[in-house]
Amino acid sequence: MAEFAYTLHLVEPYGKGFRDITQLVQSVSWAGDTRQIARELTVSLVVPKDGSIDQPNLAEGSALIFSVGGAKRFTGQILTATTNSQSSIVDLSALDGGRFLVGNQGFYSFSNVTPERAVATICNDFGISIGNLASTGISISRKFSGITLDKIIFTLYTLAGEQNGKRYLPRITGDSVLEVIEKKDTASLIIQQTMSVVNTWDIENLCNRVAIYSDTGGLLNVVEDTASQALHGQLQRVLTQRQGQDSYAEAQSILEDYGRQQTLTVELLTPPLELVTGAAVMLQDTGSGVSGLFWVDSDTHTWKNKNHYGKFKLNFRNMMNETSGGSEV
Repeated sequence: MAEFAYTLHLVEPYGKGFRDITQLVQSVSWAGDTRQIARELTVSLVVPKDGSIDQPNLAEGSALIFSVGGAKRFTGQILTATTNSQSSIVDLSALDGGRFLVGNQGFYSFSNVTPERAVATICNDFGISIGNLASTGISISRKFSGITLDKIIFTLYTLAGEQNGKRYLPRITGDSVLEVIEKKDTASLIIQQTMSVVNTWDIENLCNRVAIYSDTGGLLNVVEDTASQALHGQLQRVLTQRQGQDSYAEAQSILEDYGRQQTLTVELLTPPLELVTGAAVMLQDTGSGVSGLFWVDSDTHTWKNKNHYGKFKLNFRNMMNETSGGSEV
């Protein structure tokens, strides 16, 4: 069954060894979240202590390569390895190349530079491989002093999204290459059968009115959701518009992002591998009665006992991990 045809390879420190340890796997989970650029792999191995096999070299500096259906889904260094003298189970956790974006800080001052160009500069400075970087067409000016690289990247694309109304997701591919995708308004994935669905709505961070002011304090425009105000009362946020700019699109984005939120926690059997953080999915679940277009905020794919399970947090609204770092130039 191709769905369960995964392989796990161990790369020894400095690339001195390469070993297929698939037969030792008891369970493996591959997970991602919009709040973290790095994906995580957690593995439980069964390693007999009776000398029946050569012990895998799980020394510091080792890495894991996880593939499904012949395609690499994860490449990353082992961060923790736990053994027990009373058990043959070895637990491993690893993060992909996104950890180098989280673990490094930078000092940059960008003036009228697009996010895609700025990100390419950052990655070149730190030797991080890049793939496709979503084109925004928006020039950003921002200074970053001692800010982690992932936060710089999220901030740059958040600022662009505020101007053009789009949402972006930086992520790491199975080959440890950074790419930034534009989150789409249409879905190619459809879910019609689920194991369970937990449905939550909340208005904790509700905003239904945005007042746009000039930098001298004059009121320029008001963008509002009158239906929401009639139901919940007025909840306003304020934007300061720079000279020569139009903050209307940003105000509309705020109303969308801070309107009524609906999230689902969905469990599936044999989920599609493309159902990962950032993907758009159409849910048509007759059992729960919930349907609509959702975005995946987090995903966990687990292979155990010859079954492939998935647990996903779905967000009804098209939000990116909105981050603000650095200061205006």
